[in-house]
Amino acid sequence: MTVSLEKKLEEATIAKKRYRSLFILALVSFLGVVGIVYNNTVLDYAVLDNVGIDREEGTNKVHFEYDVVKPGRIDFNYGTAVLTDRKTVQENESFQWTWDAQGPTEIGVRSRKWLLPRWDKKEFDF
Repeated sequence: MTVSLEKKLEEATIAKKRYRSLFILALVSFLGVVGIVYNNTVLDYAVLDNVGIDREEGTNKVHFEYDVVKPGRIDFNYGTAVLTDRKTVQENESFQWTWDAQGPTEIGVRSRKWLLPRWDKKEFDF
């Protein structure tokens, strides 16, 4: 009878090690997938500083000004339209965009600050 209990204990120990290994493998795989997704979504954006969004009075022309601290992707949102661009490190960068918008329209720039996404937005009435 003691041999049987010792054998069951040994089998239980082996099963415990197997489940622990599977859990660690699943956790590492999950963290790897989350890391890849985060790198390709949030860390792909540029780090901007001194972001300014101004409208030229009497027109639909919007003027964007910013400093690119770290290179990457920038999204310019104008109402429902999105323009994506890749920028290198540069100071006093500017961009103008004219669009046929009417009524209140939210205009923004999407970038990141440190490790988090950042949206600089302003609303204009065209």
